[in-house]
Amino acid sequence: MKIAPLVLAGGRPGLFEKLTGNLPKTYVKIGGKRLYQYAADALAATFGRVYVATPYPEKAPYIYTEERGEGIEQAILTAETYLGAETHILLVYGDVYVEPAAYRTLVETAISTGADGAVLAVPRKATRGYGTLETKPGGLLARVGGESQWIFGGAALLPRDFVKTLTHATFYEALNQYAATRKIAAAPWGGVWHDLNYPEDILPLLEHASPRHTHISSGAKVSPTAVFEGPVVVQVGAEVDHYAVLKGPVYIGRGAFVGSHTLIRNYTYIEEGAVVGNAAEISHSLIGERATIGRASFISYSVV
Repeated sequence: MKIAPLVLAGGRPGLFEKLTGNLPKTYVKIGGKRLYQYAADALAATFGRVYVATPYPEKAPYIYTEERGEGIEQAILTAETYLGAETHILLVYGDVYVEPAAYRTLVETAISTGADGAVLAVPRKATRGYGTLETKPGGLLARVGGESQWIFGGAALLPRDFVKTLTHATFYEALNQYAATRKIAAAPWGGVWHDLNYPEDILPLLEHASPRHTHISSGAKVSPTAVFEGPVVVQVGAEVDHYAVLKGPVYIGRGAFVGSHTLIRNYTYIEEGAVVGNAAEISHSLIGERATIGRASFISYSVV
């Protein structure tokens, strides 16, 4: 089994337009990384390379495939033409954050059950954009739809010839047609899984993607009177002024500024070029690129 991991990172910004402009919602930055890059980096670390389907390629260590038309069906069909000798495609939604072990679970489930492929099954009530999964004996997928406590988790390992079905069917219709004649396993996943439908969905994600260790870039300017507690990341060009207190997990992006006597508390991300004035207090929030927070402000559980 030769696997080509493919991250679907296209689409429209929708409700995320104020955060991403005309870019897809998968391009929102959290901790200095685009959302889709969390999946892409995990897959690249496992498989050595990863394909990313998007109309907006960037300078990154991925193989970008052009997205033509609209819908994930067209994105998959186009990306398939870029592949080499791979026999299977590991499709991953770019707007879903999941622990890397979930991808291994998909592959291991397909192999252990002797199935042709597998879909990630997450124990959730029906969620916008994610169909429910009905199973049949042997832990195999019966169909997408109906009544179930499991939903499609935005990741699927499928034989390459599955792509042909997308020329005349939607993604879920194609899965149903394929499951009727081929063995597609449902791979249960109870670990971290989080999708972004609305901007407020970013707030729980801040905990999942938070720094685990402290790293202060040699190119950062940190006052000797600043106080750090817990995991704190300060990137190159950032400045932390006198008597600022950072209680991690906290992320300070490239070129960001934290004013004097400011308190930055757990699960706060100050993205690239953002400015936080003196004597402010921020907790559990995302301060976006080049945003400005005035002096003596209080921000909590917010996306700015």
